[in-house]
Amino acid sequence: MVIKMKYINGQEILMFFKPPISRLDVFAVETVDASLTMCADAFKKLEEEFQVCIDFPTFKYQLLKTMQSYLIDCQRINHVGLQQPRMKIDNERYQALGIPLTLWPKRMQKQNAENFFLMQYALAYAGILYRYLVDSGLPKEFSHRLAKDAGLKLGEWMDQNCIHKCSYECIRRNTSIGYCTLCSFLIQPLPCPKKQEISYSILGIDEKECICKRR
Repeated sequence: MVIKMKYINGQEILMFFKPPISRLDVFAVETVDASLTMCADAFKKLEEEFQVCIDFPTFKYQLLKTMQSYLIDCQRINHVGLQQPRMKIDNERYQALGIPLTLWPKRMQKQNAENFFLMQYALAYAGILYRYLVDSGLPKEFSHRLAKDAGLKLGEWMDQNCIHKCSYECIRRNTSIGYCTLCSFLIQPLPCPKKQEISYSILGIDEKECICKRR
């Protein structure tokens, strides 16, 4: 059963992600939507407890933009997790992250490049969340603890979905076309070039790369 995304729609995807949509973009959208799902109720409780305003739509757009930029940088520098996903990673590189390896899910503790990539991604998300909470008026120490826990929660989500369910597919096939795959996760479908709703040239894909995956 495909779980449909709750907070991100097709218009936002076409706004923030340049064509052609890749499998790494699918990873970004899925993880951001999962993060937003975790944050939605928590933000409401924090607003009541600390008497602050945490603008959820602004956070969503900031998270989409920043995490996409983070992944573009990973591609630009040929991140080892994308280039050689099964490569062994030394203990020193994990220690530099500042979080003990044992705090992460068991499958993610295997010291290879794709797991290292996932951890770095989760920590990048935690950093964005921390800054947003502080800017919204929450205490720094509290925000740091909350963001750290949120990063680990995203790690648990990726362990269940990206590793257990999908076997790192978006990481290992990060340059493959992901438009139709992403469309299958949305409540409302993306514009379909086969239905003349958008052109193949705008999407940057060939007709043979457009394969409907919606149920």
